Amino acid sequence: MNALLNMKDQQLMLDGILNWLHTNISHFCTPDEKQYVGIHPEEIKPDITRKAFTELGLAIRFAQKSKKVSNHPIFIEIKDKWIKNIKDSSFFFDTKRRLRLFPHRTLAYATLKSLGINYEEVKYDLETVMSRNYMDRVERSAWDKLDMKYYTEIAQLPNEYPSYQRLFHDSILENLPSHSYAQNLDFYGLTHLVFHLSNFSENDMKLITKEKFDQIQEYIDATLSLCLIEQDWDLVQELLINQYCMRKTFTELDIFSANAIKDIQQPQGFIPGRHWVKNQHKEDYSSKEQHSFEDVYHPTILGLFLLILELKDTNE
Repeated sequence: MNALLNMKDQQLMLDGILNWLHTNISHFCTPDEKQYVGIHPEEIKPDITRKAFTELGLAIRFAQKSKKVSNHPIFIEIKDKWIKNIKDSSFFFDTKRRLRLFPHRTLAYATLKSLGINYEEVKYDLETVMSRNYMDRVERSAWDKLDMKYYTEIAQLPNEYPSYQRLFHDSILENLPSHSYAQNLDFYGLTHLVFHLSNFSENDMKLITKEKFDQIQEYIDATLSLCLIEQDWDLVQELLINQYCMRKTFTELDIFSANAIKDIQQPQGFIPGRHWVKNQHKEDYSSKEQHSFEDVYHPTILGLFLLILELKDTNE
């Protein structure tokens, strides 16, 4: 498979992303869980910080597949601060009762496990929640079920979710929505299904999707073109990661899209989000330095995911 970026651009983009993540690491640090008193445990919801923290953790876990990323000195500092926040924030406090935080805690546990850090008590608590069938209390989409199946499996926790083949047949991949009425939520459903069915390219999607493979590939290509026109850099990157997941030989469209991401990366290192794109031409936005953490953290983490795939060790 050919690369999307040349080696120089890969390194420059990686350095920028890691510098931004390191500079803004305090925004990823979650609050002390023990301070939430007087609130019913099931009313404690994941906020943007918890979401960002666990998504960064997933990237840290994934980075173990690339020595060029995992051995980067700034990445090592980010990883160490991420681990430190687990302890400083009592991250796993009251796991068995704070059920809305279960997916995030499962992901964090999986990240720690991938780094050789074992929390047996946390494992027991997570298994207890699963055994009580909490995740089956409400009806869930195939996308949601697949996310949770993937999270529990990378955490090496038992689960009773349907097979990947069954979830594929129940998902929108079996009946792709027309682009004339599809919304961003549909596109995120598409990308996440491909991420997790393929285990980020580890599994052969042709074996899972069979006769639907070419149709799904064409749909990804068309959606990438649409999102590129709209300058939706978050979805453009998710779709480029999908191209890796599909084990595609990259086309001019893919390479052009990746270079557009490289060119839009800002001097501070972040990849712009939708709010930045929408407001960049306003007079009070002319410096292009104004951005919110919530708007740019996710596309920036996606940039790291994409580079991990670009720089993935070839001897695996």
